[in-house]
Parts: sequence; C-alpha cells; structure tokens
Amino acid sequence: AYFLEALGALSGTLDERALRALVEGIEEENQQAEASRAAALYNILPTLVEWKMERQTKIQDEYLRNKKVLLDQLITLRTQQLYEQEKNLLQRLQKLYPHDSEILLEAGEHRQRHALEILQRHSPKSSSRLFEDLDPRDPEVEKALAVVLQSLHEQASRYPDMCFDFAVAAFMLEAYEEALSLLSQSEVTSALLWFRLEILLQCRRFVELLSELAQVEVLFAEEPETFFATAYLRAQALWGLGQKHTAMEVLEGLLAARPHYRAASTLMSLWRGP
Repeated sequence: AYFLEALGALSGTLDERALRALVEGIEEENQQAEASRAAALYNILPTLVEWKMERQTKIQDEYLRNKKVLLDQLITLRTQQLYEQEKNLLQRLQKLYPHDSEILLEAGEHRQRHALEILQRHSPKSSSRLFEDLDPRDPEVEKALAVVLQSLHEQASRYPDMCFDFAVAAFMLEAYEEALSLLSQSEVTSALLWFRLEILLQCRRFVELLSELAQVEVLFAEEPETFFATAYLRAQALWGLGQKHTAMEVLEGLLAARPHYRAASTLMSLWRGP
C-alpha cells in the first residue's frame, strides 16, 4: 500500500502497460486487500476500489460471524446457569462491540435477571422459619408495613431516580400493588418492563399481563431469551385464568425448546402433582 501511494505522485506517467503490470503483480502475490488501502491510485486504477469494497465486506462478515459465535457461547452459559462465566463473556463482548445495541440489551437483561434471582432467593417466601412464623395479618405487622410503604412513597417523591429501587423493596415485602405504583414513577427501561411483568403476575392481573407480554415480545423480538421468558410468564398467567390445559401446553413447548429451564421444569412438576 505504501509503494502504491508513492506511485500516486507519478500517476500522470503511468501508462496502460504499467497499470496492468501492477494489477498482475498484486494478484500473483494475493495482496488485493493490502493494495486496496492505496487511495492515491483510486482514480486511475478502479480495480483498487473494487478490492476495497471486497475487503470491507469481508471485515463486516467476520465481525458478524465472531459476534454470533460469542453470542452462542453466551446462550450456552446461560442455559447452564454459569453466572460468573456469562458475566465475563458479556464484559468481553462489550469491549469488542462497545456500541452494539444487541450486546447492550444482553448485558441489561443479564443484570436484570440476576437481580430477580437475588430477589427470589431473599423473598419472604423462601426465608427462614422466623419470617414464616409471622402472621401477615397480625395488626402490628400490618401497621409497621403501612409505615414502611408510606415512607417509600414519600422518598420516591423526593428521589424519583430511585423509584425502581423502592419498587424492588416493596416487592420484597410482598406489597405488590405498592410496587406497581412505585414502578410507574420510574424511567422506562428494559429492566423496568421485565420487572413490571413479574409484579403483574404477583398482583394476579393475568389479563393485563398477557396483553403486556405481547408488547414486550415485539419490543425485544431480536433478543434470543425473550421467547423463553415470556412463555414462562404466559403459562402462569393462563394457569391463573383457569386455562390449565393451555398453560401446560405452553410450558411443554418451552421445555421442548429449553429442556434445562429449571424454573419451568419445577413449575411443570408442581402442576402435574404427585
């Protein structure tokens, strides 16, 4: 490329024979990609422009191919629930493709899913016997809960950028309607939309949940995990509406495509009973 750039200064003295010899030499050495970088000869040697386009196409194809391979690895790690390895691969993807919208969505979904897993792990439903022994209808407990929820709403008014966190806190206290109210004051993000679906399920707003699932599927249609997440929620909504046969069909379809979906497998075993 440097040699060809230098010849650019002599472009007025290069005849047809010299140009033909250049092309033959480049092709013999298989250096079309390197030669295509010499912009000084583009005007008198159009073949260089063609080689430039071929080089750019190959770079783009390689870019997409490498990204696809890494995303396939990401899905495999996610299926096996290897959180740390998935996190490391996502960090690598973000370095390689810093402005890629698909990678940014994957990273956001990963953070949101991990947050929900922590939420479920520390939910009062899975807490120690100390919390299970508390009667949720105990007047003192209800009174304390009301004070906490009122405080969350007051703080949400003062710090609107923390509404999502306050909604998570209400969710952990099983105050699902309050969580939904707090979430409505937060900025709309992909994490918020997925969390809202989970809250609607807990609120038993099954019809509303089914409606919003359709919207989320369109919005995140290009994300590989969207189908599995929405199918899992759709099955639960249908079951809640009494459409148990349809709900099991949806879950069976999900498990056929993703046999290692642990939450779906557990739910199916629960529905089928002993």
